[in-house]
Amino acid sequence: MSYQHLFARQPTLDVVTAHAGGDVGCVILEGVSNLPGGTVSDRAEYLRREADGLRRMLIQKPHGDPSQCVNLVVPPADPAADAGLIIMGTMGYPDFSGSNAMCTMAALFGTGRLPMEEGERRVVLETPSGSSELRVACHAGRLESVAYDAVPGFVLGEERRVVVEGWGEVSFSLVYGGVFYALITGVDIGLDPASAPVPELKRFFEKFFAVVAPGLELRHPVRGHSAPLTLGLLVGEIDQGPSTTSGVHVAAYMAPGVICQSPTGTGTTALLAWLAGQGRVSVGTTIRTISPFGSEFNGTLAGLTTVGGVAGVQTVVSGRPYLLAHSSIVVDTEDPLVSDLGLGFSHILRQDQLE
Repeated sequence: MSYQHLFARQPTLDVVTAHAGGDVGCVILEGVSNLPGGTVSDRAEYLRREADGLRRMLIQKPHGDPSQCVNLVVPPADPAADAGLIIMGTMGYPDFSGSNAMCTMAALFGTGRLPMEEGERRVVLETPSGSSELRVACHAGRLESVAYDAVPGFVLGEERRVVVEGWGEVSFSLVYGGVFYALITGVDIGLDPASAPVPELKRFFEKFFAVVAPGLELRHPVRGHSAPLTLGLLVGEIDQGPSTTSGVHVAAYMAPGVICQSPTGTGTTALLAWLAGQGRVSVGTTIRTISPFGSEFNGTLAGLTTVGGVAGVQTVVSGRPYLLAHSSIVVDTEDPLVSDLGLGFSHILRQDQLE
């Protein structure tokens, strides 16, 4: 029996859900249109200003959850790009996210929008941070890995200090890996991301952000003003392995109140930028980042660069995404849980669905 007639008068979003390292990304493939032209960055800013209700609807109940992100696939402005991607989450509209780029690849290849051919394929993805190249490896009709040239990472300014209730003076660095993180070493505060209970990790970060975030302005050396700080990265001891590979336990925090299941791709780049700034890693070093939940990404320091005059790093990050579901989300703008979200967004839904 077909139930399609029940959806005929309601706009719907065609969504593929995937995860990378346990972090869930909902990928919107169809249902949103009428965004203005310009770069993907311009369209992300338009959503933030004019249609933020879409993000809010999909990161809170009943439609979503604060721990998941939303990935809107849009036509790219860059003629060399295969697709455009706008990422949305509790942190707002980040410039880039590794785990979400991986989830988007799973959705595009899993639905046949990009052909799943045996071997490795090059894909260019345009995000608000610019265009990034990804290498997607397929075998026997499945994605085996996604590796990408990350947005250049860098450390912003000198190490800072703040007094956190229950932990005393805490040192941290502001590090960019596609988004800004407050990076803290676990040994300094007596919390090991490999063994500390997740509620204790949350409690520390909530206390930390209550002191640090208010009044803190972040400026990217090229793009200028950045979104408020909402991400933290707690770093454990480096487990030196054979050759040039090392393992590092990390805990990535996303305000409000989320310890990420994965070590995050942007966090992996931020860690490499921080370690390179201290002279602790050299070009060619691969770091295996491990989350409190045991999931892993690999990050390789591919080279050194500058970002607006600031010393930075070029990295390659890899992981494996998995498909979870393919579904249609009904958008009922008469539902008070949707209509009370503040900024409307019905004007960006496909017009043929509203007639």
